[in-house]
Amino acid sequence: MCFSDTASEELLRRIALAALALAACGRLRFGPPPEIRSFTAEASQAGWSEPLALRWYVTGADTFTLDGVGSVGSSGTVVRPTRDTDYVLRVVGVGGEVASAPLHVTVTASLSLAVGADDAGGTRLLARLRHADGTPQQEDALIEVVPPGGARVQLRCAAGQAACSARLDEAPRAGDYSASAALGPVALRARAAAAQARIDPPRLVRAAAPDGAVSVTWEAAGGAAGYRVQLVDLGADEPVGEPVVVHGTSASVSLGSLPAQRAGISVEAWSALEPDGTPLAVSVAPGFVSAGPSGGTGARWQIFAPEDFSGESLRAEFPQLAPGERLAVIALNAGGTDRARATFEVTGTADSGPAVTRAPAVSALRASAAAPLLHEAVRAHEEAVLREALVNGIPAPAPAGSSAPPDRTSFCIARGLDFGNRVRKTAVRVLSTAHAVFYVDEEDLSHYPGGFFDTLGGLFESRAYPADRLAFGAESDVDGNGKLFVVSSHELGAHLNGGWLLGYFGNDDVLRPRDPTPWCFAGGSNGADVIFLNDVANAEANGYSADEAASSVFPATLAHELQHLINLNQRCLLRSCAGSEETWLNEGLSKVAEDLAGFGWNGPSGRSEGAQYLARGGDQLRGYDGRSLTRWEGDPIGNYQGAHSFIRYFADRRGADFGARLVRGRGGVPGMESVLHMPFARAMADWATALLFSNEGATPDARFDYLGAGWSPLHVRLRHLEWEPLPAAGAEASLRTDGLAVLVTGPSAGGPATITVRSSESVKPHVVVARFAGDLPR
Repeated sequence: MCFSDTASEELLRRIALAALALAACGRLRFGPPPEIRSFTAEASQAGWSEPLALRWYVTGADTFTLDGVGSVGSSGTVVRPTRDTDYVLRVVGVGGEVASAPLHVTVTASLSLAVGADDAGGTRLLARLRHADGTPQQEDALIEVVPPGGARVQLRCAAGQAACSARLDEAPRAGDYSASAALGPVALRARAAAAQARIDPPRLVRAAAPDGAVSVTWEAAGGAAGYRVQLVDLGADEPVGEPVVVHGTSASVSLGSLPAQRAGISVEAWSALEPDGTPLAVSVAPGFVSAGPSGGTGARWQIFAPEDFSGESLRAEFPQLAPGERLAVIALNAGGTDRARATFEVTGTADSGPAVTRAPAVSALRASAAAPLLHEAVRAHEEAVLREALVNGIPAPAPAGSSAPPDRTSFCIARGLDFGNRVRKTAVRVLSTAHAVFYVDEEDLSHYPGGFFDTLGGLFESRAYPADRLAFGAESDVDGNGKLFVVSSHELGAHLNGGWLLGYFGNDDVLRPRDPTPWCFAGGSNGADVIFLNDVANAEANGYSADEAASSVFPATLAHELQHLINLNQRCLLRSCAGSEETWLNEGLSKVAEDLAGFGWNGPSGRSEGAQYLARGGDQLRGYDGRSLTRWEGDPIGNYQGAHSFIRYFADRRGADFGARLVRGRGGVPGMESVLHMPFARAMADWATALLFSNEGATPDARFDYLGAGWSPLHVRLRHLEWEPLPAAGAEASLRTDGLAVLVTGPSAGGPATITVRSSESVKPHVVVARFAGDLPR
């Protein structure tokens, strides 16, 4: 069989058509090659590992790769070169593959900066210096950082340090932070905005020092690139040595010469350990070095942690007590179940005598059954108002100078602290000072003797206002007049639940717009910064003279209530908050505000009030022991002195800005831990030890003494911590949540002794055991 030339041509044509058909089905493709029309870098030089944008414009391609990088996008990418690099872009399309000419980038020395927030309300700065070859600075270097609209900050970077950091005691600011430094003759600059990232803190920080080195463990924080572990001197509130940086969840830190009883630990979780483009966030978890599970060291003061229990029992062993030495055991139920039970046993000491029967307190101090309901209703109202404002938006303050205080005006006043029962009262201006305007209910004008408001206003300006402002920060000015209103009225009531109401600050006056109705039916807000005081006639009805009211009772009340107003402003108006400050902390700070203004425990009447309420027993609220430190319950006056004594102890040791750091912080127990740099249980341990031993010759360490001249010696001027005997037969105690119990042994004849604590609770107590000689007040 044969074919003609025409037949051959027809066969070729059919093959070609078949190929085209295959191409049309996607198996073969033909077309013009891709075209790289541009390929550029935003700069020909880049700092070591600094971000550099590469951009390109390509047609006819659907696959893009960059040599040394991998697959990239269709129009550009960001690289972080660490050496001189020739970047080559390769693209693939239907017409084949095309490569660009090399794009050369030269790497230089660099300064990198990252800015973020920590969980205590501060700002973290993280900076890094690198030579062009990637090595860090070979000599100590100084980096200057300027926050937006702020003062210059210096970071000191030691030779060879991979990155250096600093903390600013303020929230991150909007805008760019600028940094500058020099590596030899090369001047370097960097800019960064604060990241909005957050990171959870590590959990369950545990530390022990069985051999002079502190072994620390913790549970991981999600999103942490690494951790910085810092030894802290809890007595001096200072870091000791350099932090240890690790990527895991354990570290070893040298204890050096620091006594284990003073050793604390700070574990910081960092989302990035160097400025590498990761949004920066930091969280902190405090810890302390416990006495350990092997019986402790026999030191004069030791604290055992819940993890030191072996099963349901804990032992504290003392190889040798001197004749006459005794042991005090303080059990602390930090975060545990309310009414938790624990039993205590001792060997090696004599009995300390029978338990003391507490005398009933005088009837004037008996808690009214209605008091908890009233106080809880007030707190519930304030929390509801704040949450409503957080959801709906807090009204913007009026422009400064937008209003002037009138001679006569009216205010919505909550009768007897009942915010559901308000009345609008006309008030007359009686005094203007630099920072306040004083008004009196016009029905009460005749009650005030001449010079009353001159005395009250003078003490407000010379003592109450500057003390609060310096200690806690600025107050709000929602009405823009630059003044605080102080309104006195009998509508607060002559008597309230067995006592009387000296004054109040209502947060709805700040958080809600002014109620314009004649009867205060539209919420009752005054739309102003107002503190209400009771009438002087009601003060006299409760046993105070007009002179006492003007010179001590009402000025102290202004200092107390002004702290509440400042607290709300600093926490929720100037910063972001999730709710009200915990009552125990807010009220404790206000009691300290009275002290700072020269009232409160500075005077005999303030100390007498504290001592009376701390002496309660029987069916009444107990003193320091027998109740929760953090749960506000019963007669609020009883809770005041426990929280007061706790904050007072640390306020005298932690500097003039202690209160300001608390009101600007996280709030509650977490906020207290952030400011004290120690777990709450450890803070309770120091406080309880001070209540037991302060200014007594038997104190195990001078750090357990109260310091203020007005309240030292504490046991003479105020009230000691009650304790129960721990006989050889053992004893049992019931512990409130965040409460304590104290037991004291009899004297030793000389020789070994052992304390055993047993608890079947899921959260075991922290246990302090202290050695001392002599007697303690009871």
